[in-house]
Amino acid sequence: MGSMRYKAAAMQRVQDLVRRGYVRWISGVVPREKIARLEAKFASRYATAADKNERRRRRRHGAGNGFLVVYLPPRQPHAVWWLLVDDAHPARFYEDLQDARDKRITMPNPYWCSELWQADYELVRLDNIWTWRLVKARREEWQKRLRDAVKRSDRETRNRQLRQAIHSLRKMPGFRGVRDDVQALIRDMKGDWSRIRRKGEALPAVPKRPPYVRRIKHE
Repeated sequence: MGSMRYKAAAMQRVQDLVRRGYVRWISGVVPREKIARLEAKFASRYATAADKNERRRRRRHGAGNGFLVVYLPPRQPHAVWWLLVDDAHPARFYEDLQDARDKRITMPNPYWCSELWQADYELVRLDNIWTWRLVKARREEWQKRLRDAVKRSDRETRNRQLRQAIHSLRKMPGFRGVRDDVQALIRDMKGDWSRIRRKGEALPAVPKRPPYVRRIKHE
């Protein structure tokens, strides 16, 4: 087991598990110092730490399997966790599980506290493929941020804010849905620039979509 330090790795792990049929889920936030206790509890109750042989035996006997994914960003006091199980797992009798096909799994911003939960990304099916994309509220925030930057009257401030925003967009985890969101945001920004700035000023250089997330080997 062990917690994951990188957001893209945790997102990819959750995505892969859902794609493989572990669609029942529950999530929460836990203080850093209680992660080991949480992992031990789920391993004891739901065999989340089972090895491949034990998982094969459980599958053969219809007992179902489950996994625990823990994301602990560097220097953060809290971790976010997801318990994901298949339809046959007994956790469905003891936990208030959601179904990823009906209730979307979300990834919160790493700079949160347990009292403030703000989702950045959601896991969805696009063209029958599981992928992550920005939640609606974040897309709207980005649209406003880019539009406000384009409207800045001071050229130096305007270009600096656009460069900062574009740099942040470029650093987003490159899942298909996120890449499509970034492409749409940049397209809208270019439209605003052409409409507001016309031909009197060149648009600062904009990058392509974020690079694809590299495959990370899991069990």
